[in-house]
Amino acid sequence: MTSAVITGSGIVGPSISNIEQFSHILRTGTCIVKPENYNGKMFYTGRITDEQLKERGMSKHPKPVNILLQAAEEAVAEAKATFQGARTAVIIGSSGGMLAEIEAYSRKTITKKRISSYAVGNMNTNSLSTSINAAFGMTGISFTISNSCTSGLDALYMAKMLIEANQADVCIAGGVDAVFSDTIVKGFTPLRSLQPFDPLLTYQGPFSAGRGFSMSEGAGVVVVERREYAEKRKARILGAIDAVSLSQDAVSPYSSDPAGEQLLKAVDECLRYGFPDYINSQALGLEENDRIEERIYRERFSASRIPITSIKGMIGHPMGASGMFQVISSLISMEKQFIPPVIHADPLLYKELPLNENVQYGKIERVLITTHGYGGNNSAALISKGVHPWNSHY
Repeated sequence: MTSAVITGSGIVGPSISNIEQFSHILRTGTCIVKPENYNGKMFYTGRITDEQLKERGMSKHPKPVNILLQAAEEAVAEAKATFQGARTAVIIGSSGGMLAEIEAYSRKTITKKRISSYAVGNMNTNSLSTSINAAFGMTGISFTISNSCTSGLDALYMAKMLIEANQADVCIAGGVDAVFSDTIVKGFTPLRSLQPFDPLLTYQGPFSAGRGFSMSEGAGVVVVERREYAEKRKARILGAIDAVSLSQDAVSPYSSDPAGEQLLKAVDECLRYGFPDYINSQALGLEENDRIEERIYRERFSASRIPITSIKGMIGHPMGASGMFQVISSLISMEKQFIPPVIHADPLLYKELPLNENVQYGKIERVLITTHGYGGNNSAALISKGVHPWNSHY
């Protein structure tokens, strides 16, 4: 039985300020991405509004830190986590880090505007993890991982590794991104990666025509503990991390393997530890990514016909936070015993897949999660309830 368990979770995303709101969106199949005019071009996006975030007095924190702190506060409160006397770790993953802050301060430099004394800290991607250390007085291990869109799930991998290596008793692991900026949007435009808005076409999500993904913002955070430590303090266990496997396509920093061979190997490594009740897929609306997910399903799961879903049609793609969003949605699935729907898909294009187009209730004990990112990073995870009868709250 795995020694790394999850005892708390927290989330902030577009139209999502807490776990309860996220759960409602997953169960109702609500699409929260919207068309936005960005410098004369219309794209589907998912933004977090200022009204969603807590007031922090005279805080000088940039938006990614504020989002992350709010998600972490919810996770720590749910876990009723105690850090005093514990060996602690903080691992935060982010694809874009503080790119939006860097762009904003660069503009001020060009226009010769005064630069704040907080500028260096607000442009430092490591401030994502150190803000958590400071907020909760966690003086142990601290890492910020920038590993493309797998960053959030990679943070979970490191948390599990530190727990199993007996280097930490309790970890805060999370993913966050809020990178809407001219540089990012204009950088994706020639790649035709962002889904454009067309008044003549309905919104298209994962497993559809592959018109692009909907970039969104968000932070997902979980508290990971050594099982013995969690049980000793009578913590409620939300799930167990059975396996996390990472790989790299080793093709190019600008592209990935269209066959998905290395992601398939990562999935195979996870399947050594059990078989899932459904797949929480990375599929986000880009044809290459969606076809990789189709290939993996066809080669490993076609005989079992277990359901496959993607939450990206509802929430968009929150970049480095996406894997953690999938982890938290899977925890909710196991608690509430339902599979969230994949919305705005085209089942005729993906007729070999048993796409879960409507919310499906039933026994959910274990979920497989897949993620892959720009430059060929791949991560897969298998999580389960992993609770003893006395500890269960289901």
